[in-house]
Amino acid sequence: MTSRPRILTIVIAGSLALAGCGKSMSDRAAELAVQAATGNKVDVSKSGNEMTVKTDQGVMKASSGNNLTVPAEFPTDVHLPKTAYTISNVVQMGHTIILTLHSPSTMNELYVEYDTTMKSAGWKEAMAMQSSQAESLLSFQKDNRVVTVTLAAQSGQGGGTNVSLQHLVQ
Repeated sequence: MTSRPRILTIVIAGSLALAGCGKSMSDRAAELAVQAATGNKVDVSKSGNEMTVKTDQGVMKASSGNNLTVPAEFPTDVHLPKTAYTISNVVQMGHTIILTLHSPSTMNELYVEYDTTMKSAGWKEAMAMQSSQAESLLSFQKDNRVVTVTLAAQSGQGGGTNVSLQHLVQ
């Protein structure tokens, strides 16, 4: 049996390959590739900047763009940066929502902001790691939910920090 993370990785890779395309020969080729890799029937559809992938195991929605909105299903007790930010990717699959966003704040500013704000909202820190000056990871738990925050400092033009924010209901 293929593991759920492996299927998610294959589906995300397929969805990224299809970004910008309508239901075409390449869509069908992607469906066939995912079916061959997973052994599951797959239906890929695209509307605007959103792609929906349906399998026997469930539905995954992925959106990409320059300034997406936070999905209505995203919990209000999960912190989003205080400064202006732009969301470039949203993935929803089962009980998981992943946001990829960019903030002009530094990685260290965001690290402290998330650490303080999540704890004050009742989240318990499960892990905190700063592996370098360019990357950090925080993980929090509350009831049956887990939030993982990955921070990556951006150098060069614009700077700021890329944030991957994952909310999972276990």
